Amino acid sequence: MPLLWAAPNNVLLMIMYNIYLSGRGLIPDLVALHTCLRLWRSLNEAQCTYNFEYLHFFLEHFIVQNGRSCVASYQKLETEDRVAFLDYVAHYLRENSPNGEVTLFLLQHFAKEFRLKSDCLLRETLKLKHELHPREVHTLLRIIASASGSEKYANVYATDQSLFINVSSLLRCVVSAGKEPDGGGLDKPMTRLEEVALTSGIDAEYEKKVSYELKTLLVRCSANLLYDNKANKGYCLDTQLLPTLLECTNMDARNPLMREWSILAIRNACINCPEAQQVIAGLTMQGSAPNDIVTELNLDMGALRISPTQ
Repeated sequence: MPLLWAAPNNVLLMIMYNIYLSGRGLIPDLVALHTCLRLWRSLNEAQCTYNFEYLHFFLEHFIVQNGRSCVASYQKLETEDRVAFLDYVAHYLRENSPNGEVTLFLLQHFAKEFRLKSDCLLRETLKLKHELHPREVHTLLRIIASASGSEKYANVYATDQSLFINVSSLLRCVVSAGKEPDGGGLDKPMTRLEEVALTSGIDAEYEKKVSYELKTLLVRCSANLLYDNKANKGYCLDTQLLPTLLECTNMDARNPLMREWSILAIRNACINCPEAQQVIAGLTMQGSAPNDIVTELNLDMGALRISPTQ
């Protein structure tokens, strides 16, 4: 969007915002939200840096003060606009909720939506292909991961054991699918340096795929939901999540920081939980797990080997 048109559009947004706040119903909630999200999508696509302050005022009004109406409008949006709305909420959480906390009703609805739609990350049916959009579920997961690790929102999901069970089950399915010869339909892990090099033949757009960071987000949610949560620690044992978390301690370029989050998740599961500690204590050391990067750099021999370019 050219800067020449940015300021006039911001003025129009200001007028629209004031009319909307008048409470006379001249601008329906759905129309206001849809208009704002179209602009938000356009700004992201154009990588525009102009600060549309009234766009933020508008969207923040929905997520901070008008949760129930926001949910009603959200459910009527097309998939692309739902993803755009969720992307804005994720952005707002990353900014540490500068102008008020996201409403409890909205955050709880996100958890409900995730539980209903999360299986589309593994499969899509033709009948429900439009409604169950993987990008929407992936962004819902980003929001839950961010909120569950925030002091402001940690209690929102503390008693939602069904959410933890859903996240942990999905993580086990994703890890199990990755062991299949074809990767279970998911992209194979990237564990070699040559795979992330500029000269790699792997599609450089892999970071834009839904599979990117998926396991990291699931492990991150698990770690957050296990923190100081006796009920979830019990479900962690019942569902045998610990072995899965241990398998996530490998490095994978498709899942940055997965190793660190898995270590934190194991720690949170074991604190003040003797049963989980016994599971870890009962493991037998069988040697170092295979690691392509360590082997490639010869780090297992205490040295760094750099091969000359041909």
